[in-house]
Amino acid sequence: MKGQLEQKNIARFLKELRVKNGLTQQELADLLYCDIRQIRRYEKDGTEKLSVINLYATVFNISALGILSASASMGAF
Repeated sequence: MKGQLEQKNIARFLKELRVKNGLTQQELADLLYCDIRQIRRYEKDGTEKLSVINLYATVFNISALGILSASASMGAF
């Protein structure tokens, strides 16, 4: 259960990153060379895949550790 909650926090933070940067899901999918359905899954269910977190980190110019730390702090409330 705890892993699922952490993934939900990652999901919320990934969506927050996209929205704050003014991108649609389709625009982000194009940047990540994936299907929009995958972006929807990441924003709904999160991900534990470091490769995906690294892709987001590259696109949004943030470290993967920054994404994980911010996601973890979202669950602290």
